[in-house]
Amino acid sequence: MPAAKPLPESKPKSTRGPTVTKLALRLSKILALLHQGDDIDKRWLAEKYKVSVRTIERDLSDRLHGIVEHTADGRWQLVPQQRSTIPARHLHDYTRMAGTAQLFPDRSLPYLLEQLDTPEPRRATHVQPIPHEDLRAQGPAFAQLQTAVEQHRECHFTYKGTPRHAQPYRLIHKNGVWYLAAEEAGRLKNFSVALIEALQVNETSRFAPKPKHLDYINTKDDVWFTESTTEVLLRVAPEAAHYFARRQLLPQQQHRADADGSLLVTTHINHVNQLLPVVRFWLPNVRIVKPVEWHAALVEGLRQAMAKWGD
Repeated sequence: MPAAKPLPESKPKSTRGPTVTKLALRLSKILALLHQGDDIDKRWLAEKYKVSVRTIERDLSDRLHGIVEHTADGRWQLVPQQRSTIPARHLHDYTRMAGTAQLFPDRSLPYLLEQLDTPEPRRATHVQPIPHEDLRAQGPAFAQLQTAVEQHRECHFTYKGTPRHAQPYRLIHKNGVWYLAAEEAGRLKNFSVALIEALQVNETSRFAPKPKHLDYINTKDDVWFTESTTEVLLRVAPEAAHYFARRQLLPQQQHRADADGSLLVTTHINHVNQLLPVVRFWLPNVRIVKPVEWHAALVEGLRQAMAKWGD
C-alpha cells in the first residue's frame, strides 16, 4: 500500500486580531493625551474607552511601564524623561494669550499641529501679521513693569517729560501697541510703554490692588480709561455695512440691519477722539446720528482741514 501522505501542518493561530488592534489604539491614544501635558485619572480612562479599571491599571502599570508614573494624588503622568519640552496643550494657552484663538475656523489641536508640521511654502493658509511697534530696546523696562504688576510694586517714571508716580495693574496689548494700565493720583490711566522713561520700581513696599480697577480692566475691550462713557448711534450705509457686521470696529458694538441694507450701530465711547478717526476712515458711508454735537465737531474738523489744505 502506498505510504500515507503526512497531514499538512496546521498554522498557529494569530494572536493579532481585533483585541490586539483595540489595545494598540487605546495605548496610543492614552500616550497622546499624556503628551498634551495632562495627568490622567484611571477611572476616567476606563469610562472613556469602555473597559474595566483593572484593564486600565494593566495598561498603565504593565504595558506602559517605564513611560508613565503615579502622581502624588494617584493620577498618572509621563515620566520626566518622556515629556515634551513644551506640552502640546500649551498651544491653546498661547493662542488665547496672543489673542488669536478665533483666527482659524478649526481650533482643534490636531489642526494646529498639522499646520505647524507643514512647510510654509506648502501651507494652504497665510496670515499677514498686524504691524507691531518694536519694543526690543525697552525689553529690560518691560520686564521690570511685568514684575511690578505681578508683585504690586509702585513705579516712578517720566512720561512725555512729566514725572509720574503710579501703581501698575496690567500690561495690555492693543492694535500693535503695548500700554501700562496704572493708577495715578486715584485715577486709572493708560501709558504707552514705548514712551516710559527713567523707570524705577519701588522694591521696599507693596500696594493692594483695588478690585474695582481689576474688574474694570477685565471687562474693557479698549485702552481708553474714563469713569463714564457716551452712548453713540451711527448710521452705516449699505456699501460699508458688511465691514461693521463681520467684526467689532468699536467698543461694545451692537448693530441692527434695516430694510434698505444700512446698519444702525450702537457703541459706548469714552472720548470723542476715540470715535472720530474711525468715522473719518469710513466717510462718506458713516454718519454720527447721536450725540449731535459730536457730528458737529466732525464737520467742523473737516472744514478746518479743507481750509488748511486750500483749494
